[in-house]
Amino acid sequence: MNHWMWLVSLVGILSTAVVCGTDMFFLTIGRPALRLASPSAGTEVMGFFHMFADARMPIWGVSAILSNFLLVMFSRSEQRWFYFASLLMLIPFVVIYGRLSKPINRLQTEAARTGRSLNNAGAVPGDWLGSGKVVRAHFLRLGKIVTESIITS
Repeated sequence: MNHWMWLVSLVGILSTAVVCGTDMFFLTIGRPALRLASPSAGTEVMGFFHMFADARMPIWGVSAILSNFLLVMFSRSEQRWFYFASLLMLIPFVVIYGRLSKPINRLQTEAARTGRSLNNAGAVPGDWLGSGKVVRAHFLRLGKIVTESIITS
């Protein structure tokens, strides 16, 4: 593996780790904490989190996908299919985020910005964490495992 491929692989691993780490944090720590908070507090906190996260996290997802795409296209090694498998894990992650999580994030962000409460605020964090995060986390873990296995082999 030449130097540029190591660099692109490292960017892909780190980018995937940032996104995966964020989702894992909210699955293991955020979910239990939000269930203890009042519905209005949970809405406000998650709304403000997403106000920043939805603006800053896409660069990590784009770098992970772009890195794996470049490695699929330009790698000449037998490990090329690992990059392709990782890419196939990241793409459904983005689709699931866009269809399940992003609409709920927008509702929470708007509610936090305006200071109003959501009618179903108690259900939203559970729906948000349950429907999108768990499914996305599996795709991210698989993508990260595949990419890391390339580096170690």
